Order: sequence, then structure tokens, then C-alpha cells
Amino acid sequence: MADDWLNNGPASLAAQLPADRRNRLQLAFAGSALRLQAPGREDLLRSKLFALCDRGFDLADCLALAPTKEELEVLRPWLDLQDDNSSWPDHVGEVLADLARRLGHGL
Repeated sequence: MADDWLNNGPASLAAQLPADRRNRLQLAFAGSALRLQAPGREDLLRSKLFALCDRGFDLADCLALAPTKEELEVLRPWLDLQDDNSSWPDHVGEVLADLARRLGHGL
């Protein structure tokens, strides 16, 4: 295996995810010596939507996940709290509105 086969960059975001995230983990792989779990859909969406709002280069992943209008509405309050900048909620709203438009539904 290559030395960089595991991307643990998003590990710092785990502290920002809801405490019950462990209840939503999905089995990704189970071998004789290794068991890997991945975030459930809701938490994966949280992390990808946050990355899209924060860094702006996760659009392809967000489009591939195709969150519903309802999922975007449910996750919006959490996203609004992820940065103390007073303009952050407006920025989140603009990013989500663009994503919703690209997905064919509005907020």
C-alpha cells in the first residue's frame, strides 16, 4: 500500500459532528485483520457541505451525493454554527442555494 492511502485530514472535523455520529457509522470493509467504518450519509453530507462552504472545492462530491432539499434544510442550522464570522451564515446560504439550483431544487 502507498504511504498516503488513508486521508485522515478530515479527522479534525469529527469533533464538530454531533455526539451521536457513532450510531450512524456504516461498515465499509471487514477483513480478517482490519475493519473500516465510514460516516453515515447524514454525517458525510455534513462534512462535504462544510468543506464546500469552507474551501469551495468539494462541489463534485456534493453533486454526486445529491442531497435532497429536505437534507439541505435539516443540515443548514448546523452549517451556520461552524464559523464565528458574522457573514458566514449568509455565505452558507449562498453556497447551498447554488448547490440546490444545480441539483434542480431551490431552498
